[in-house]
Amino acid sequence: MGFATLIDILGATAIGGLLLLILLRLNGNVIESNFIHGSDRSLQQGLAETAMVVEEDLRSMGYCADPFKLTEGMSRVIYADTSYLSFYTDIDDDGGLDSIAYFLSDTSALSNTKNPRDRILYRQVNTETPFMVSTNIVQFKLTYFEALGFELSPPVASPARITHLEISFKVEDPEAYDQKYSQAYWQQVRLTSRNLRKR
Repeated sequence: MGFATLIDILGATAIGGLLLLILLRLNGNVIESNFIHGSDRSLQQGLAETAMVVEEDLRSMGYCADPFKLTEGMSRVIYADTSYLSFYTDIDDDGGLDSIAYFLSDTSALSNTKNPRDRILYRQVNTETPFMVSTNIVQFKLTYFEALGFELSPPVASPARITHLEISFKVEDPEAYDQKYSQAYWQQVRLTSRNLRKR
């Protein structure tokens, strides 16, 4: 009778230990899932807001309420490279010509995060202090095309030839969970402004 009780106790302990391990593993999975889904949601929300700002600016390239400010021989795009773009527009619709530039910081700007690849996307209007549009950008890529669809090599030597562009950027979480960073990606395959050519 004592031996059977001892076996029952050992069996119950083993089964209880297995159940405890299963519960701990399940709890870890729930925590990981909540962290990843929460990160994905906030990344995608931030990405959508950044995409709206960038796309709205790029669609206004070459616009000015006073059309005589932009002459026939004047390029609407000032400088075009893979991760830097500056162009003329009229931000506040007052007839004055403004310039907007989009560019990335280097990785040291976000050295306080654990992600070694994240950077800041800046927007600069005229000569004002650059404004931080988004953090956690790991890729900001611009590709430029001429009227017949041929890709122009960056930095574009003749920005006046640009008729449309492709833009893409990717963001990653600043903190990893189990050495994995959540990611979100946005791309606009053909973005054009009807004001890139003098009408």
